[in-house]
Amino acid sequence: MNLVREGRIATIDGLRGIAVLLVVWFHLWQVTWQSAVIPFVNVSLQPLAETGWLGVELFFFISGFVLMLPVVQAHLSGTQPPTWRHFYVRRFLKIVPSYVLCIAVMLAIGYQTYAHTWEAVRDVAFHLAFIHNWFAVTYGSIDGVLWSLGVEIQFYVLFPLLVIAFVRSPLVVTVAMFVVANAWRIWALLANHYFLGQREAQLPAYLDLFAAGMLCAYGYVFLALKRPHIAQRHWVFSALMIGGLIAFWLLAVDCYAVAHTPDWPEPWKVQHRSLVALAISAVALGSLFAARWLRLVLANRVLLFLAAISYNLYLWHFPITHELLERRLTPYVGADPHNDHVWQIASWFIFVPVSIVISALLTYGFEQPILRWRRRPPRAILPAPTGQAG
Repeated sequence: MNLVREGRIATIDGLRGIAVLLVVWFHLWQVTWQSAVIPFVNVSLQPLAETGWLGVELFFFISGFVLMLPVVQAHLSGTQPPTWRHFYVRRFLKIVPSYVLCIAVMLAIGYQTYAHTWEAVRDVAFHLAFIHNWFAVTYGSIDGVLWSLGVEIQFYVLFPLLVIAFVRSPLVVTVAMFVVANAWRIWALLANHYFLGQREAQLPAYLDLFAAGMLCAYGYVFLALKRPHIAQRHWVFSALMIGGLIAFWLLAVDCYAVAHTPDWPEPWKVQHRSLVALAISAVALGSLFAARWLRLVLANRVLLFLAAISYNLYLWHFPITHELLERRLTPYVGADPHNDHVWQIASWFIFVPVSIVISALLTYGFEQPILRWRRRPPRAILPAPTGQAG
């Protein structure tokens, strides 16, 4: 199995698969209340089920990594970076068509309804401008997960300015982004609790996650190009990866432990998001140079498949679940989901396969053909150090 293929790094794609798995798990848990205790061994994964929104944090980290990677590669190797025109065309074709299709379908099937036409026009206009997360009345509308696309696109707008500074002083820019993110979250917490959730859904609140991904990309390229002897110390990076996974789990457990406190989880995010960013950084950087067996575990076929369909699965899984429930296409007949264990289990065998099938069809039948339409010969990704790729 080649861990560096077609311009993609398989372990980072494995993390993308984990990210979408966490988000889907969280939203389905909200619907089914299915216990996450593994039978017979009595191991509870409930902290992951109830904090699966951490998958969105992982998505933002990955965005920072993959966007900065070709820039840093060009900077440190003295080659020409991709043009901004190429960058924005690719981002547009990747994000916008599937996003617009999702909005159109949500409105067509009545998933989102409005009392007045002007409300619909405002809502759609704000979403198409990717500023819907700026306003409390629109940041969670149409499809609840779309707020994160506002954050993502706004980061794309800011990215060229960040690049200019980052290639000169990576650590200074990273620290500055961490400071801004924490200052924004603290301000949001102290200024107005009522709008804390909405303030948390804005770009400044996530800058530390993007920064961590950017710095991780820099570390990967620097080690592989400038310090290959360090990159060959696979046991060190294996320990870093495992330590990051343990830290991520402990943070999820800590968040789960305060799940019944007022305004949860927003105050927890204010205090701990930067720690989450550091834990993810350890996992990601460690995975890039870890022992081969660890990289193969992370880059397994299931996670790579989920990564491939992750965008559409992220957009569609919750509306699909909602519509299956509303149209009585599941075994649920009105019993308390907390107690109806048969329905809880049966629903997973409906919600998950239907969501995956529809997302795969949209990915390979809609998203990928659009991307191939403007495909250019891929730039060679940074080759793995000797022994990295199989």
